[in-house]
Amino acid sequence: MKFSIQILFCFVCPIFAAIGMYNGGRDSGPWSSESSEGHGYGHGHGHGGRPHPPRPPREKTNCPADWMLFRRSQGNWCVKVFLGQWTQPQAEAHCVAQGAKLTGLQTNEERLRLAEAGRKMVDQNGLQVSSVWLGARRKASCPRAGICAAKDAFEWTDGQTTGTDGFDWHIGQPDGHWRNGWGHQDCVLQFVLPTGSGLKGFVHGQFDDRWCQDQWFNTNNKLYACGKLAT
Repeated sequence: MKFSIQILFCFVCPIFAAIGMYNGGRDSGPWSSESSEGHGYGHGHGHGGRPHPPRPPREKTNCPADWMLFRRSQGNWCVKVFLGQWTQPQAEAHCVAQGAKLTGLQTNEERLRLAEAGRKMVDQNGLQVSSVWLGARRKASCPRAGICAAKDAFEWTDGQTTGTDGFDWHIGQPDGHWRNGWGHQDCVLQFVLPTGSGLKGFVHGQFDDRWCQDQWFNTNNKLYACGKLAT
């Protein structure tokens, strides 16, 4: 009996020793470090194995020299007022030649800023009452006054300006007068008065609807405003 126990002990002890060595090597050996510390840490990833979030796109704020920056949710917009005696289509063509379009006005703040930029040009050039061609057209569904509310009668045409907050009509406008050969007044001008001027019948910065072919309204010096996306 004693001999049998000794034989069993000789066989069992090496087995237990082998098991202990195997477990110890698995828990403390080099393979453990790779599986517990290296797992989940892929190359180029941030803490915890999560990829770095993408950087937000750069806000585009670059405008050509002397152009104003209008910040807009749909894309920042660059605007400049130019001096030129043109019909509305001619003014549009001059804007297109500069990679721009006759601009619309997204907000009342933009309207006021544009009016002041126009006033600066009027003062610098010694002009009297002037006006700025804008990028707006009468809606086909609103050919004359009384059909639509004033703010709904026109829409912006530059492809970027939206809504009606930028419209501010002079009292009684838009009236949509008809003229033989020209049709209804389908385009928009913004009044610009010199600094200190209080001419009756005009309000600085407000709008009037005019015939698109009109080249001589109030003064033989007109202005036009171009707009394009910032880069």
